Amino acid sequence: MKKGILLVIMICLCMSLTFNEKTAEHSFQQRSPLYIVVSGVPDGGFDQTAQVMKSVLEQEKLVKRPVNILYQRDGTVDKGWTYMMEQDANYISLNSSLLLSRNLLGSSNVTMNDVTPLAILAEEWQVVAVPVNSPFSNGKELLNTLKKKPDSLKIGFAPDFGNDDQISFARAAEMAGIDPYRIQFLKFDSADDLFQALIDHEVDAATTTITEVRHDYEKKRLKLIATTTNKRLEGFEDVPTWKEQGIPLIFSHWRGVMGPKQMNQHEIREWDQLLQKMTQTESWKKQLKQKGWTSRYMNSKEAKVFMEDQLRRYEQFIQGEKAVE
Repeated sequence: MKKGILLVIMICLCMSLTFNEKTAEHSFQQRSPLYIVVSGVPDGGFDQTAQVMKSVLEQEKLVKRPVNILYQRDGTVDKGWTYMMEQDANYISLNSSLLLSRNLLGSSNVTMNDVTPLAILAEEWQVVAVPVNSPFSNGKELLNTLKKKPDSLKIGFAPDFGNDDQISFARAAEMAGIDPYRIQFLKFDSADDLFQALIDHEVDAATTTITEVRHDYEKKRLKLIATTTNKRLEGFEDVPTWKEQGIPLIFSHWRGVMGPKQMNQHEIREWDQLLQKMTQTESWKKQLKQKGWTSRYMNSKEAKVFMEDQLRRYEQFIQGEKAVE
C-alpha cells in the first residue's frame, strides 16, 4: 500500500516538473526581448517612466533578455499606442488619463477597450510654473487676474489637449469662479518647448508635472506657485498647495502600463508577476522618491476597474458637471 502511495506521489511530482518546464519554455519573457513603446521625444513623462522600468528590471535581474525602449516620434501619442496594439505580448506601452480624455475630446479613436490594461504603477502631481520675475507670487494671485479677465493671460501646457495638466488648471480656475473655456490655453509639442516659452515670456504661466519641471526648478530657471497635492511635497517645500490657497483641488496624474488587446491570460499573468516584483524592489522605491512620484501599484484586474472608474470621472470633468473631490 505504501509503495502504491509513493508511486502516485512520484508520478504527480514528475508531472509537476514537466508542467513547470513547459511553462518556462513557453514564457515569452524568457525567449523574447521586451519592448516599451514610447510616444514622443526622449525625456518626456512617458519616457522617464520607461527609463525607470528598464533600469529596475535589468539591475534587479528580473528579466533574462534586454529591455528596449522603442520611440515613436513625429506624431501624436496615438502613434506609439497603435504601433504597440499590432505587436505581440512582449511589447507594452505606457498610458495615463490621456488614453481616456483624448477619445472623449474626439482627438483619438483609441479607447481602453482596444488595449489590455496591465498595471497602474504610480501617480505624480501637477504644478503651475511662472517666470522667475513673474508678478505672481502664488496661484491665487494668478487666478484673481484671470477672474477679472479670463483671456488676459496665456497658459501653456504640453503635449496634448485634454491632458491632466490642462484639466487640473481648468478645474482650479472653475473652482475660483472662472469660466475655463474663456482661458487662453496654448499647446506646445514638448515640455522643453513649453519651459523655454515660459522663460522667454511667450506665456504667462505653465501647467505641468513635478517630473517634467524638476530640472528647471532646481536650476532656478522658473518658480512654482501652486501644486495639486494635499500637502507640500518633499523637495518642494516652498511651493504652496492649491488647497492652502483656498482652492480645494487635489489632483493626481497616474501612470500605467498596457499591452495589445489580443494578449491571453497566461501572458497577462506573466506581466502581473513581473510588474509586481518590479514595484516591490528597493530600486523602484528609490527611483519613485527621486522623481517625486507616489507608489500606486495595481495589477491588471485592478487597473481595468480603476480605468473604468476614471473614464466615468473624466466624462464628468470634461463635461464640467462635477468638481474634483
